[in-house]
Amino acid sequence: MDNLVRLLPDNIANQIAAGEVIQRPASVVKELVENAVDAGATEIYIHIKDAGKTLIQVIDNGKGMDAMDARMAFERHATSKIRQAEDLFALSTLGFRGEALPSIAAVSHITLQTRTEDAPQGVRIELEGSKVLSSEPVGCAVGANFAVRHLFYNVPARRKFLKQDETEYRHIVTEVQNIAAVRPEVAFTLKHNEMVSIQVPASSLKQRVIDLFGKRFVDKLLTLDVDTPMIRIRGFVSMVSSTRKRGANQYFFANERYMRHPYFHRMVLNAYGNMIPSGEQPEYFLYLTVDPANIDVNISPTKTEIKFANEQDIGSILYSSVREVLMVGASVPTLDFVAPGKQEVQIPTSQELPHEELQEPPTSPEYMQVVSRLHDNPNEGAAVDLSLSNDSFEMPDLADWDSFYKEFESRRSQSSGRGVAPSAKSLLPQPRLLDLPIPEEQIGEPWIYADYAIFPTDAGLSIMHVGRARQCVIYHDLKRSLERGTILSRRMLFPSLIDFSPQENLLLKEHLGTLLRLGFDLSDMGQGSYVINALPDGVAAGAEEELVKDLLAECDQSGREPVETLHDRLVLILTESRLRHIDASISSADALELYRQLTVLPEYLVSPLGQPTLSLISKQELEKRFK
Repeated sequence: MDNLVRLLPDNIANQIAAGEVIQRPASVVKELVENAVDAGATEIYIHIKDAGKTLIQVIDNGKGMDAMDARMAFERHATSKIRQAEDLFALSTLGFRGEALPSIAAVSHITLQTRTEDAPQGVRIELEGSKVLSSEPVGCAVGANFAVRHLFYNVPARRKFLKQDETEYRHIVTEVQNIAAVRPEVAFTLKHNEMVSIQVPASSLKQRVIDLFGKRFVDKLLTLDVDTPMIRIRGFVSMVSSTRKRGANQYFFANERYMRHPYFHRMVLNAYGNMIPSGEQPEYFLYLTVDPANIDVNISPTKTEIKFANEQDIGSILYSSVREVLMVGASVPTLDFVAPGKQEVQIPTSQELPHEELQEPPTSPEYMQVVSRLHDNPNEGAAVDLSLSNDSFEMPDLADWDSFYKEFESRRSQSSGRGVAPSAKSLLPQPRLLDLPIPEEQIGEPWIYADYAIFPTDAGLSIMHVGRARQCVIYHDLKRSLERGTILSRRMLFPSLIDFSPQENLLLKEHLGTLLRLGFDLSDMGQGSYVINALPDGVAAGAEEELVKDLLAECDQSGREPVETLHDRLVLILTESRLRHIDASISSADALELYRQLTVLPEYLVSPLGQPTLSLISKQELEKRFK
């Protein structure tokens, strides 16, 4: 009887391992470039064809390998980086697992030419599916030259599920950026189908960030450098005036290794706090240096997840460091609360505030009865006084939590039989969204209060939120124009030159047609630079760079969604750009015209963001308020 448990052949074992280590062409680029960096290379050249499906070639001027080392490098778990288990706690190299080269060789045709400095000639090795086809001497430069062809040729299922070339190449660019960003002393060149995408010389750390991620960072970064016994943190954070809604560059590196760390990211956001508007994201490039014994990078083959022994303490140091740089760097204006010669303003404490400002939401039985009445008669909400007196409000005895919870569940089950439980907001007196729009002949002269236009009508007071109404009208107008292909462009008197990062340049080439349909006119000047000749009508000049990059970031984030959804989001970005340059004030006549434009739309009660645009306070509700 044959044994059921058998040892897998090396070629099959390597293919299985390759499924975890080599997920796509970008994985091959990452492993080969990291090996070049570990070999001490000062120049690395990467040549890609067909997004890596046809060719991935990485050439470096590192120390190279002799014939024996070159052959051993393709054996499983063979590495020059560690000798014993203790070495895992003192890692100073990017690669160390000994899985990359055998995994690549298992799913491709690979050729290696390499020579050491003291050798008169090098060696050339060819492998196909882990099998060595040839090994012979060859004349070559010092360093290593890896050529990986026909990736996944023997794993058709993996090759079938690769994405389009544009998508796969963007992943390659990302991997090269992640390595180049932390190695400014190394020059990198990346070519795709004979076109140069990245070409950065050896430079300073800040110059490397600018070369990789865009010239807009020249005067928008604050330098951070903090050294403590536990950790050294250096790098750059954006000024509070230079945040972005979409596509913010946010990078962490630990011991010269790119990583993702949600907790540290949250600490950085907390450091900015209320200094930046809601929805905005800061940009940062932070380099952490810690004792290798206090981190674990051996969690996954991709090595982008790192465990820290003192995560909480490091997070606190990171928060304090970023906060201090933002304050000391004068990125936040200093407020002088006491002008010379004027009396200091007394700010009351919480104990001194009026009772109405301190009142907590009531939860007494009387309040629950009001809630129950609102279920039975929602229109009664405006007449119900929910601000119960303090005498009638008693906190439940939370020591007897079980009985309180049972009573709460009982009330909830009873109310759920009558309909959907109201939200906390719906329990307060609310203007109604009923009986709209009011016929024009019943509308009187509106008056303006803050961002609201109030129209007296026969039915009551119709209230329009001016900002949201404008947003709704502009959005639907642009959407109709895009569907008809008639968005108007406005030629710029002085065309604007914009420099894009390699990643943004790839996105622009992929979505250039979409931008043209939105009303842009761009000319490629080479080397990642474009001239904007025309903007969509209504978009003011001066913010075109931010607008184009916001649109590209949205294209990148919505890449898997239907085209209609993407167009809706892009139209919303254009709408926001138009609104920034419209005077917020409005006359009564313009408010009436805006009301007419709004109420003829198919969806006029809510803005594109789902916020109410119109409300009606009826005469009956007004009368109830004054009883």
